[in-house]
Amino acid sequence: MALTCPRARAGKMPPPAVQLWAASWVLALVALAGAAVAVTPYPPGMRQEKAYSFGRGFLGLDKCNACMGTSICKKLFKEDIRFDRWLSSDLILPKASRQSYQGNLTDDSETWRPVVLSRLLPPLRHQLSDRSICSSAGRPPTCSIETALRATPRFQNWARSHLLYPSMVQMFPGTEGWPFPRYHGSCGRLVVWAGTRPLSALRSASLEQRADAAYQLLHIAQGLATNSLRFRLYYTQASEDMFGLADDGRVLVMDASGVGVIDLQEGLPPDDDHTNPANQVTDVFSCLSGSCERPRPCSTVRPSQSFALLCRNVLPRLLPSRDLLQSLRLPSKTAQELARCADGARSDAEVTQAAHSLMDILRTMRSCSPLYGYRYPECIYNDRF
Repeated sequence: MALTCPRARAGKMPPPAVQLWAASWVLALVALAGAAVAVTPYPPGMRQEKAYSFGRGFLGLDKCNACMGTSICKKLFKEDIRFDRWLSSDLILPKASRQSYQGNLTDDSETWRPVVLSRLLPPLRHQLSDRSICSSAGRPPTCSIETALRATPRFQNWARSHLLYPSMVQMFPGTEGWPFPRYHGSCGRLVVWAGTRPLSALRSASLEQRADAAYQLLHIAQGLATNSLRFRLYYTQASEDMFGLADDGRVLVMDASGVGVIDLQEGLPPDDDHTNPANQVTDVFSCLSGSCERPRPCSTVRPSQSFALLCRNVLPRLLPSRDLLQSLRLPSKTAQELARCADGARSDAEVTQAAHSLMDILRTMRSCSPLYGYRYPECIYNDRF
């Protein structure tokens, strides 16, 4: 579970308990990246008799880790959301052991657009989490997770806050510039997001396309760390499968379970002494990720952490050694700056400077064409796009 260190704010911001839940679980809802499915017309008259049943177990209707957002249960039961193979004659429900599924969504029963349906955690970790929650609440191992959570003082505080739940799960919406996919809704433990292609699809693409994606990754990390809302979002881990590509070429964070949030408005909260037994007290919400361990203090998060993780684990896959060793393809100092950026032994200033140098190099390699719809035609008039 991502480390989340929010503080209370005046004005429109929710109370601390709400921020803690929202900042952590909004991001944890994001689906794993998957291959995009083309918008597909579904032939009229082919809606068949159901050969499946959405049980409480498959959807997790009484688990409720993701059910505080916009309900999309109606579309699932009306077959307006279908798993990939349901566009054929096979309407068998897919295996519940998977964490994510490719699917299609329709608003008019004629045209379909790709979506990803996912659970917050792999099913096995959900089972471990459920047992931890039930045990912490003094209930049987197969208790209702929703009932256990609602009985806690923390949930009662949220209920008294009169905050609209849909606003909590959309705290960082993609429609407002945050690099996360469009959220369609959730049902039980299944969350529905806009579909994307995996970042790995670029491995065989042109250097120009890979350089554009690499630039976006560094630019996203910079924007998450410094923004006008005074939230600092950072990566606790980074891997290629965390990211996806939208149809317009935009890179999105599809699996944000490795994203942490710090509210900078009031500064970092004081670090508790983790060796003091008095500070080890937790409630059932501490076990939602499958582990009841407390997160690391916010003060341990380095300002350059996101850059270093990207340069170490993701960018080398987009800019492999064959490109770095050929000066005709990339400037000769690219390999040096990438190595500096990935070196965790260097100071934050050195790592950040190397990341910025990489961005300057990669920016010059990005072309302005309709292939990059997220910045075209603006790039015709401004070379900063």
